Amino acid sequence: MQSYSRFDLLSGSGEVRARMRSHDWSGSPLGRPETWPSSLRTAVGILLNSSYPMFVAWGPDLNMLFNDAYIPILGNKQADALGMPFATLWSDIWAEIRPLVETALSGESIFADNLLLMMDRNGFPEETYFTFSYSPIHDESGSVAGMFCACTETTRQILGERRQRFQLEVADQLRGLSEPDRIITAASALLGQHLKLTRVVYAELDLSQQALRVDSEWNDGSVDGIAGARFSFAQLGDAMMEGVQRGGPFWVADVETDSRTASQAAAYSRLAARALLAVPLRASARGQSLLVLTQAAPRRWRDDDVALAEDIAERIWSAVERSHAETSRRRAEAALSRQLAAEGDRLRGLFEQAPGFMAVLRGPQHVFELANAAFLRLVNRRKLVGMRIADALPELAPQGFFALLDQVYANGKPFFGHEALLVLQPAPDEPATERFIDFIYQPVLEVDGSVSGIFIEGYDVTDRRLAADAVRDSEERLREGLQAGRMVVWDWDLKSNEVSYSFNAMDVFGHGPADAPPNWGAVHPDDLPVAIAAAQKAIDARDGYESTLRMIRPDNGEVIWVEVRGKVLCDAAGMPLVMRGISIDITERKRAEEALRTADRRKDEFLAMLAHELRNPLAPISTAAELLKLAQVSEPRIARTSEIISRQVEHMTSLIDDLLDVSRVTRGLVTLEKDIVLLDQVIANTVEQVRPLVESRRHQLTVDIAPDIPPLLGDRTRLVQICTNLLNNAAKYTPPGGELLLRARVEDGALALLVRDNGIGIAADLLPQVFDLFTQGERSPDRAQGGLGLGLALVKSLVELHGGSVNAESGGAGRGSDFTVRLPLPALHADPAAMRSDPLSAGQAAPATQLHLMLVDDNVDAANTLAMLLELQGYVVSVAYRAQDALDRAANGAPGIFLLDIGLPDMDGYQLAKRLREQPATSDAVLIALTGYGQEQDRRRSEQAGFDYHLVKPVEIDRLSTLLAQLSQTARAE
Repeated sequence: MQSYSRFDLLSGSGEVRARMRSHDWSGSPLGRPETWPSSLRTAVGILLNSSYPMFVAWGPDLNMLFNDAYIPILGNKQADALGMPFATLWSDIWAEIRPLVETALSGESIFADNLLLMMDRNGFPEETYFTFSYSPIHDESGSVAGMFCACTETTRQILGERRQRFQLEVADQLRGLSEPDRIITAASALLGQHLKLTRVVYAELDLSQQALRVDSEWNDGSVDGIAGARFSFAQLGDAMMEGVQRGGPFWVADVETDSRTASQAAAYSRLAARALLAVPLRASARGQSLLVLTQAAPRRWRDDDVALAEDIAERIWSAVERSHAETSRRRAEAALSRQLAAEGDRLRGLFEQAPGFMAVLRGPQHVFELANAAFLRLVNRRKLVGMRIADALPELAPQGFFALLDQVYANGKPFFGHEALLVLQPAPDEPATERFIDFIYQPVLEVDGSVSGIFIEGYDVTDRRLAADAVRDSEERLREGLQAGRMVVWDWDLKSNEVSYSFNAMDVFGHGPADAPPNWGAVHPDDLPVAIAAAQKAIDARDGYESTLRMIRPDNGEVIWVEVRGKVLCDAAGMPLVMRGISIDITERKRAEEALRTADRRKDEFLAMLAHELRNPLAPISTAAELLKLAQVSEPRIARTSEIISRQVEHMTSLIDDLLDVSRVTRGLVTLEKDIVLLDQVIANTVEQVRPLVESRRHQLTVDIAPDIPPLLGDRTRLVQICTNLLNNAAKYTPPGGELLLRARVEDGALALLVRDNGIGIAADLLPQVFDLFTQGERSPDRAQGGLGLGLALVKSLVELHGGSVNAESGGAGRGSDFTVRLPLPALHADPAAMRSDPLSAGQAAPATQLHLMLVDDNVDAANTLAMLLELQGYVVSVAYRAQDALDRAANGAPGIFLLDIGLPDMDGYQLAKRLREQPATSDAVLIALTGYGQEQDRRRSEQAGFDYHLVKPVEIDRLSTLLAQLSQTARAE
């Protein structure tokens, strides 16, 4: 995979950025991103940082680059779209947009508003609308090299406006119809023509016969009629019938590929129903009705299509119900007229007690003659009888109710209102209230047929309307949430072993109930036993179920990760009845976690190799500098050169050590070797290490250590490292001639170490991040002593390992900085004189005399310079550049000590060490590893291979000399 760590264009978050980083650009006409011209990089940078849908088409083939917001527009094309030629990607609409593209490539920008495009991006041609602009992009030579597009899909808006116009048309067409058959026929024809359908069927469900009867139909003339036909539920499939009987819409984009209808595909094909949408009408006393929309070709049903079908179904139901209600009302009116004289009092009582509101208006001025209790409650018990409705309820004037009354009074035809909005306001200073009502304006006819008044009847359906709105809103939110979270909701009936899924199961997981428990067909075979065992355990315990497992999508064979959570529900007897739960696709999260683990492992491997490769050339440089010192050359320049080389080697070694220390600390691989430590020793070692840098920058260092500071319990080497890093940091960020302070006090039972400087200070926005990895202040030209931004991060980690804390303060730019370390002071009673010290860091012992050493290293410069240095110290040194040469020489004259490099060409140092241990002549020899690998696992491996000591390149000459001197004294004593 190509690395873009130095290519800012592709760094950052976002799905397209991730794709572009992982994309194989070697075969692309665009070339690798770091080679792109600045004009292309600028355009791509704009679109990648925009939340507005955009793309760039570049080069002769107009290869595509786009942003995250453009992905939904691509649909199923998005997986392979990156870098694809524009004409290939959008071949289905190329004929329509080609003239626009050519205009842009000629150097002229062009804009399209709500352009109709028949796209095939989801498996079916679909009507889409877009508003967009094409703008030419000029390369560095001034030629048009591509084009830039910002676009908005307006399909939902255009179709929504069309649907509103259509709904108004339907309302107008149905308003003048009263016969149910005419209402159904007209509505079906309008819906079929608007959606360009093959057939619209109005049918009744006969539950006793388990059959569906087609009462009426509309078709586009391309198919035979089926009005009057009957179809058994078995012919239509259980999925469809169960769906509509539950009261919700049921739709299938392609009956042949949808698992719910595939087995009935032949039957549907004979009806020219390749795609279908079934919408149940609200059940009434006469039974359950159904509106079925079909198309001879596959079709992706939009949410708008479903909503429109439901709306038309509701209008048909309302119109039919109004028709039946009108018939019933006429019959009731006739009966009322016949019985009025004899049952006047009884009728009035019933009128008053009716659950629905009722009122009688007389004359063309609509004067209230009667109003029952329910009507009075509706209008806040206002005085009505004897008043014109316009005077009693003046707020209704702009709402259209009075005009409807006039209309009914004039034409003698009743009016039916369904869930009409009624806004009531008893007084101007009172708040208005909104109610939804179903009502009938029924004309009161005299013997001669003239209209003398209007009878009003209705029901307050506000609660029903609000509940329905809440249910629809809740269902929509649930649908959106399940889609966005790639979450599937399921119910597992433990008695029937049947599983029901939410609508998006096929989209998210590519499977339906056939691959669900108890078959478990989609679960990865390696995870199947654990998944079944966990489910059975939850059932047995009547408890919750949680599992993370892999699934193999039945539709495309892709392996995905799924997090499953469920809960067992029991019946009244406590027996497991249902397991209900959710399944979430967590594949992307798993991939991200694996990517992070891989990146972390590669980082560690890279750091180890980097340290090894940097240490190898430092070894001969360091040794050469020591040789210059030992040669006692009188030339001052050579002496100064030797000192410079030594200092720079120490600086490079310190950077490498910090790099590896940070890696080990962040992975939790550093353990402290705690002992009783005197602060004076720590400060002395610290000052010794920072003196060259302090003196080179002419700083004044003040050390202020309070007397009688008790011993610490810690790792002396790491404590020195903490203090050294803080002082080095202060020295580097203080201009020459500055003042540094190292102060130690006991405060509140803890040791407080303060490092203060009067340097450049720390800006307020940088202060919270100074202890983060790779954080540095802005460098000025006079500060050549730069670092990697690791020192303070390492300080913080090491201090916290000791149970302490570190804090940074600064007054701002130019006001210096304070770093305070607080370390716990345990109750210790130790004799400082008895404290341990590192035998290899104590002073150098007397030089050995005539001790035979063998140095094995394939780096000729490193081997020869170290050999010369050791010979000047009085050792007899033989050098081998290959492992086999060392074995041959050792067999003839066995040296007492071997200094072995690990990375040898013919066999590595670990193998050579084992071979030397196996030879009798060298089995007791001292083996010292000299290597660029210095991590803890490298030391353990050298110990397992038989090495006595492990030294890291570039080796500290004093440390090596001390070790050899001690080994020489031991050899003489024996």
